[in-house]
Amino acid sequence: MNPLVWRFSGRLSPPSLTDNASDASRLEAALGQPRLHIPLSVLRALPAYLRDNDYAVTGSIACAEGPGNKPENKIVSIGQRGLYGVALDIGSTNIWGELIDLDTGAVLCKEVITNPQTRYGADILTRIFYSILEQDGAAALHECLVAAVNTVIKSLRDQAAIAQDAIHALVVAANTTMTHFLLNLPVNNIPTSPYIPVVNAPGFQTPSNIGIEINPQGVIYLFPNAGSYVGGDIVSGIIASKIYKSDTPSILIDIGTNVEIALGTKDWILVGAGAGGPAFDEGISGIGGRAAEGAIYDVSLDAALNVNLQTIGGAPPSCLCGTGMVSLVAGLFEAGIIEQNGALIEGKRNVVTGAQGSGFLLYKGGKGRQLIVYQTEINNFLISKAAMFTLLSVMTHTVGLAFSDIDKFILTGALGTHIKARDVKTLGLLPDVSEDRIIHIENASLAGAGRLLCDRHLLDDISVITNLITYKEMNEDTGFMNELQGAMFIPHTDVIKLKG
Repeated sequence: MNPLVWRFSGRLSPPSLTDNASDASRLEAALGQPRLHIPLSVLRALPAYLRDNDYAVTGSIACAEGPGNKPENKIVSIGQRGLYGVALDIGSTNIWGELIDLDTGAVLCKEVITNPQTRYGADILTRIFYSILEQDGAAALHECLVAAVNTVIKSLRDQAAIAQDAIHALVVAANTTMTHFLLNLPVNNIPTSPYIPVVNAPGFQTPSNIGIEINPQGVIYLFPNAGSYVGGDIVSGIIASKIYKSDTPSILIDIGTNVEIALGTKDWILVGAGAGGPAFDEGISGIGGRAAEGAIYDVSLDAALNVNLQTIGGAPPSCLCGTGMVSLVAGLFEAGIIEQNGALIEGKRNVVTGAQGSGFLLYKGGKGRQLIVYQTEINNFLISKAAMFTLLSVMTHTVGLAFSDIDKFILTGALGTHIKARDVKTLGLLPDVSEDRIIHIENASLAGAGRLLCDRHLLDDISVITNLITYKEMNEDTGFMNELQGAMFIPHTDVIKLKG
């Protein structure tokens, strides 16, 4: 354990007429810490604390940054008993947090909430334009996000029954736009060529500068962004997946509202992103919903074309979440109910005509309640599927590799964690590779943030990673649209491209 904030203890020599160094100087000398910063609040409490404890002192020290972004450690507290940190993954749709005991590295509890910014738009671009075009739009998005972060932190504190001052560190992994919204930075130049963020490496921040409710002297670290649409969440995921330590090429695919990809080895990393769109989250269809109790997460059809549903918690079906849509479309194709282009075949079992045209009757409950996935929604799903595969293909070809050269395909994100390898290959979301090459990491972004909380030496690894990264701007890639058309079929019009 080399946590981002760590304990110290010692006994200082009492002052005398022949040794009249200040209390702060005595503490600095006893700790032997270079560039040690002692905040004013600690200085105010220090004299009484030392004399009340016979010059024995305990406290905590954090990694931080001084003037000019130079390394500097600072004292966060003296006499504090609890020592905790929060890892945070701020996604476009959900915000995940976990509370970690920095003495032991144990994850004490977790929390997830819907990102309340969704009220301003389900996707990033809608929120960006809201912040630019609406009066006080940027402030509203910032305040909304800060309040949400504080809600997650308070929930974690309440679950563990700890005080606000006991949280000494917060590590944030977020995409570029979410990072800007959190810091209240303008996002005007992110969506337009040449796609320039205000800052790529915001580094350490103080809680008061953002309005985050942890120990006022605590530290907040934000993972660096890799580009306008590839943020600190993918850098954190690279830490968790360890592809930056691999001798052979591996690929990390974070599937959520956006699809972010990192392909590389210990010598180089190429990153890029594309829109996964609502087809990969609860905006999936008119019956889409979050992965909560009652959500359909798996669909299968037997030989007689009977529909078998699996719901979260075994509750009656209420909606269809992302993994459910993936398994549904894969199952419909394997059962011969949809064609290679996704078109429903009239006359097949459960193919019906509803309020929005042709659709597939997924569930029929009491009082005439029905769950129908319509043809237009299947088409939209295939567009998102095609965009993801094309992104993967273009990234691989850019570095002169074939799918067969990739050692591991690491899936993470809201959807990537839970989809089945068989469904992924059936649809052509991934190339046709052996299942032992497909690895799932539950929320690699959150996992990387947690690892940094427990090991400050990973700050050096982050510097290595950012130096290895090359960002590919997909908006300017002419080959993307050419490959996209073929990928909108199941699994793909060119099966050779799928071979891995």
